[in-house]
Amino acid sequence: MADPIMKKTLNTLYILLILFIFSESRNNWNIFPSTAPINVDKYTVVIIEETENRNSMPPSQLNAINSQVWKDYVVSQNGQWRVLDQHTDISRDRAWVTESMKLPRKSLPWLIFASPTTGYSGPLPQNIEGLMEAIKK
Repeated sequence: MADPIMKKTLNTLYILLILFIFSESRNNWNIFPSTAPINVDKYTVVIIEETENRNSMPPSQLNAINSQVWKDYVVSQNGQWRVLDQHTDISRDRAWVTESMKLPRKSLPWLIFASPTTGYSGPLPQNIEGLMEAIKK
């Protein structure tokens, strides 16, 4: 059987090692890298669309884009949001907007959600419920 003093010493060393690994040190090691599609310091939602296609878009998806529900939720998270046409001139816009527009898109409308640690870049869900689910992850 192990010596009780040795057990306590090992337990203390393990705790110190864990504290060292997870503490913010000058080395700024990133043990859990972000999965966000863009680099942001706050909750961010961007929807990119082709406004000329709004007439052919499913009504539930158009309602999701125009809904105040998701916009209010983003604001309640101290976040930022934008809805942009794919041809919008963003040359003088903020970095998070220009980064969003540079992401590859397979279709439109496209949803980009990012926080400092996580995010999503993919097709805009078909309704407000799906949009809220995507941005609350």
